[in-house]
Amino acid sequence: MMRQKRYVLLLCLLVLWPFMPSSSHAQVDERCFAETGFCISGAIRTYWERNGGLAVFGLPISPLRFETVEDWTGLVQWFERDRLEDHTAQGRGVLAGRLGVEYLDHIGTPWEWGDVTEAGPDCLAFPEQSGHQICGAFAAYWQRNGGLERFGFPITGEFETMVEDQPRTVQYFERRRIERHPDNSPPFDILLGLLGRELYEEQLANQPVPEPVPPGTVPEPGGVCATNAPEPVQGAQAWMTIPDPPLLTDTTLCVRLILDNKAIEGAEARAIARYRTTTTEVGPATTGPDGVAAISFNISSATPGFTVVMNAQVIHDGQTYMAETSFTPPRP
Repeated sequence: MMRQKRYVLLLCLLVLWPFMPSSSHAQVDERCFAETGFCISGAIRTYWERNGGLAVFGLPISPLRFETVEDWTGLVQWFERDRLEDHTAQGRGVLAGRLGVEYLDHIGTPWEWGDVTEAGPDCLAFPEQSGHQICGAFAAYWQRNGGLERFGFPITGEFETMVEDQPRTVQYFERRRIERHPDNSPPFDILLGLLGRELYEEQLANQPVPEPVPPGTVPEPGGVCATNAPEPVQGAQAWMTIPDPPLLTDTTLCVRLILDNKAIEGAEARAIARYRTTTTEVGPATTGPDGVAAISFNISSATPGFTVVMNAQVIHDGQTYMAETSFTPPRP
């Protein structure tokens, strides 16, 4: 009799588990970092943990989001030292961004082909790939920590520059910047630069200030997105037409982009829904003449009473604009 009661209790718990309230908004496969407030999950978490973790990539400094990188649009996440890109849909897995190339372009000194034709003493030369070489401690670090896959080819030689107001010897690679820190004891005298943080902070600085738009400047949202629409501001905005949609129903996320007091038509909007136990991509949709894109989706993965955060992005002329909203299905 007692065994039968236990069985019934266990069966009830299994049935009711998805509907039980949760005190945490962390997903099952997420690993979160109190230092920055961001989490990693899925393929990017696996890559981060298997390829050096904190020492190689640093802490996450952004949520998982969509970006356009060169001719590719997909999921990326920024870290202090890197940008990891999920190319799984193209059969390429997770790749590190070409931040060394991007950073040199950003500061107005794009890399140039070198004149190295053969390796010097204690050096590795790449005459047919970039015309540059890696020598000494930098070459040893490059070989020991992933080589070509993790760093790419060298795109400069070693040179002196200021890094965080300190003189450093550095060398740029397609994906990284290696720095010499002589005040540190080995092995911490050779470190990776914080290129991810430097480029991401610059990207954040370029986000429009969300100032109110003068009345009558942009058209009112049309269709379903007229419901629950906020007052227009510069930059990206996101809202749910129903902030508390019933479980297992379709709902609509609206995303708007306004730049220089003009509604932007033709921008691509996407979002990532962060459910209790999974992350789901929704979209894409294209903004109309009112600057608004409507993305309808089913919330079958939602848990009653659990707030689902929607990280929305709008991509226009290669720039990513970010907005956030949420919804909470009511408990029965």
